[in-house]
Amino acid sequence: MTHRLLAVILAVSAPSCCAAANATLESAAASADSMRLPALPVFKRAEIVAPRVAPHRPRVATMTGGMNHTPVDLTFDRVEWTIKGAINLSGVDIKIDHDKAKITGGANQSPVDLSFVYSPEKYSVEGGANQSPVKYEIDWQKGTLDGYANHSPLHLDFSLANGTAKGYANHSPIELKLDAPTGKMTGAMNFSPVGVTLTNMDLSDFLQSFFLFLKQP
Repeated sequence: MTHRLLAVILAVSAPSCCAAANATLESAAASADSMRLPALPVFKRAEIVAPRVAPHRPRVATMTGGMNHTPVDLTFDRVEWTIKGAINLSGVDIKIDHDKAKITGGANQSPVDLSFVYSPEKYSVEGGANQSPVKYEIDWQKGTLDGYANHSPLHLDFSLANGTAKGYANHSPIELKLDAPTGKMTGAMNFSPVGVTLTNMDLSDFLQSFFLFLKQP
C-alpha cells in the first residue's frame, strides 16, 4: 500500500517539476538576452595614399661642385619631386608631375615647360627650356641620347655600367666620367671643365635632366 501511494505521488508531481525547471531555463535565457552586448560596428579600412617615391632609392639626392665656370648646388627630392638650388648663376625651382608627365618651373634664367615619356627602354623630353625648343630621347638599351636643345643638336654615347658619356651639345664637345664609389664626375662640356659630386644619384639621373646642365650661349 505504501509503495503504491508513493508511485502515485511521483507520477502526479513529475510534470509540475519539469514545468518548473523549463520555466527556470526560459527565465535564465531571457535574462541572458537582456544582458547581451550590442554588436560592434564594422569599420571600413581607410585607404592611405603614400607619396610616390622612387623604389629602393633615398628620398634626397644632391649635386654639388662646379661646371660651366659656375658653382653648382642642386637638391633632388624624390618625394616632392622637385629640383631646387642654383646652377649657371641662376636659381632653379622645378616641379616634376608624374601624373601629368610634365616638368615645369624655372632654371637658367628661363621658364621650363616640358613633357616627358618614360619607359624601361626609353625616356624622351619635349618642350621649352633655356629659352629654346628642347627635344631629346634617351635609349637605355643602345646607350644613346639624341635630339636638340639650346638651338643646337645633341648626341651622346654613354655607358651606365662604366659611368661614361661622350658626344656633343651646345656646339661643344662633351666627355664625362662618373666614379661610382665616390660619386665624383669629371670631364668637360660647354667649353668648361666639370667637377661635381653626385650623392644618391647616378649617370641616368644626370642624363634625364640634361637640359638643366646646358649653359645658354
